[in-house]
Amino acid sequence: MATFEQRPNGTWRAKVRKKGYPSLSASFDTKAEAQRWATEIEGDMSRSRFVDMREAEQTTLHEALSRYSREVTPSKKGAQQEQVRIAQWLKHPLAAMTLAGLRSSHLAEYRDDQLKLGLSTATVRLNLAVISHLYTVAVKEWGIDGIMNPCRNIRMPKGSKERDRRPSRSELETLYSEAAKIHAELPIIVELAADTAMRRSELLLLRRDQVRGKVAYLEDTKNGDRRSVPLSSRARDLIASLPSRLDGMVFGLRPDTVSIYFARVCKVAGIKDLRFHDLRHEATSRLFERGFSMMEVMAITGHRTPSMLRRYTHLSPTELADKLG
Repeated sequence: MATFEQRPNGTWRAKVRKKGYPSLSASFDTKAEAQRWATEIEGDMSRSRFVDMREAEQTTLHEALSRYSREVTPSKKGAQQEQVRIAQWLKHPLAAMTLAGLRSSHLAEYRDDQLKLGLSTATVRLNLAVISHLYTVAVKEWGIDGIMNPCRNIRMPKGSKERDRRPSRSELETLYSEAAKIHAELPIIVELAADTAMRRSELLLLRRDQVRGKVAYLEDTKNGDRRSVPLSSRARDLIASLPSRLDGMVFGLRPDTVSIYFARVCKVAGIKDLRFHDLRHEATSRLFERGFSMMEVMAITGHRTPSMLRRYTHLSPTELADKLG
């Protein structure tokens, strides 16, 4: 049964009570609006279509993201990067909106604004992915009713053009030379990356006891799988040239430090548009040029699908022309 009460400030409060359902109340500018709301609520209850949206209407995106960062993010491999994205979301004006109030139009506007500010399409997609997964968790695990994922109905920005940058032989030689001036480990890290196709984190977190004979046994990779990486004689010699460390690690440099040093080396050497991750592309392409099959390369690089592997393969046109004769 609905009751209506005019408050001292002139607004109207509607209250709905029905056995088996929570008591609900809401304020409106006019009595007609209050009556319309009460009629809709009572109708939904009578048809067993009522959804209690109080939690969704009371929980802000800021509150939900804070809970998500405590309960969900720490279990992810990219936890540190996601925490940075969440921190940025918490400062955004949209964080003040409720889960029920956030609409696809809000996120579409956010998408366009971020792209205009110069963020890459990949960054914007990853930022929106945080919100999308938050809503999935809120519904499935937290039991927050009456909300729909606002990311489902917006166009995600198209992916940026795939990189096909491979360092030339002369660029690599220059890199090795300049890297040695910054840190003794750096040229070895760069050469191993271009030889083994190992990711930056895989190389920098490698322990001595993981290198046995001709193979490096990786226990915790980006996609969560164990992987055995065969090492060339050159790679084995490079690792053997490093002094043993008391902590059992192969390298002492941290992954983030290597990225900073690599950018500095490229700047000093005058090498443009080259990233450390491009060395993984270089190593993958070399494997195909040496005649390895697709399955063999996937076993070495850890790519799960041929389509992902293709993105890392940039065969040299000159090498292909030589094969044609």
